[in-house]
Amino acid sequence: MSVPADLEWELIVVDNNSNDDTAKLVRQLQRNGSLPIRYVFEKRQGLGFARNQGISAAKGEILAFTDDDCIVDAKWLCSIRREFLADPNLGGLGGKIELYNPKDKPTTIRPFTDRIQFSSAQLFYLVAGCNMIFRREVFDIVGKFDPDFTGCAGLVADDTDFIYRVHRQGFRIIYSPEVIVFHNHGRRTDEQIRELHKGYLRGRGGFYCKHVLAGDRHVLKMAYWEITPLLKGCLKKVCFLQSPKEEASVIAHLATGAAREFMNRCRSLSR
Repeated sequence: MSVPADLEWELIVVDNNSNDDTAKLVRQLQRNGSLPIRYVFEKRQGLGFARNQGISAAKGEILAFTDDDCIVDAKWLCSIRREFLADPNLGGLGGKIELYNPKDKPTTIRPFTDRIQFSSAQLFYLVAGCNMIFRREVFDIVGKFDPDFTGCAGLVADDTDFIYRVHRQGFRIIYSPEVIVFHNHGRRTDEQIRELHKGYLRGRGGFYCKHVLAGDRHVLKMAYWEITPLLKGCLKKVCFLQSPKEEASVIAHLATGAAREFMNRCRSLSR
């Protein structure tokens, strides 16, 4: 990986209570001395917990996130640095996500070739957690990732929720096709894709529930414009004696996510 000679950087590996050789591998890399690598352990499993632990451990002013199934482009750090130097008002940055293995299903990718200013209309498909970068001050103002959306509870939305909160606070977020990672996700069957999308839908339902309960009318409108066409589609198919299986499935997963988030909030209040 190319690194500018005058750039001070560190690589933080968060071991999210894994049962593999993560700790051993990091120790080997530390002894090798070729990378400024640090090892951090987080007992509570889930991306939200892991990312929050990484934020607490990090010393830098720019925090870049990727996932354990991603390979960053050789110019990743150079591209990130160039974006933030060029725009002092830039709060957050997302980038291009391509498949690492062409045999994998073309899902969880961001192939857009244009530079795009983020808006809430693009919340669910533009910036993804495996290739996102923020200034330190963003976390000082917005806070960290919501551990309710860890993925372990079937709610995959910690990145979506955080990006929305950053945008709501008025920070400028950009998608740059020059900031690239390659996703080695390994999903090659339709069943694997269905399970993945199920988690995303439940996460979205939980996201809607969280912010609607907080009185966010914009998110209420977002939920309305997603759910209303689904309900109309169900009714139309029933009227024509067709099975509304697809629409009903989406509604059910959104509702399941909303119910789980509601219960999470109730438990938090009771504590």
